[in-house]
Amino acid sequence: MLVYYSLGNFVNWTSGTGEGVANRMVGGMAEVTIMKNDHGEVEIADYGVKPMISHVASGPEGVTTYFLEDYPEELAEENEIVSQDPEFSREYCVNLCDSIWGDLWKAE
Repeated sequence: MLVYYSLGNFVNWTSGTGEGVANRMVGGMAEVTIMKNDHGEVEIADYGVKPMISHVASGPEGVTTYFLEDYPEELAEENEIVSQDPEFSREYCVNLCDSIWGDLWKAE
């Protein structure tokens, strides 16, 4: 049985500071392909996870989400979460996804 547990929020904001705060900016969207087999039974044909990043900016837009594959380093450098956790970067997000999901998330 396939179970996705605690993927995270699609939109996140954090008020803490220090090491680990950046972890809260990464979430995931489940990807599941369900098909009927030759016997007419429903089964999971494929599964994965699509990482999402919460991008924090001042102004009326505030928090926006991006798929990690669409989130360039230049934008990561502008994420206001850096002021709370200077470790945050696109590479930080990639490494976090690797440590949590392994190859399950890699579509890049």
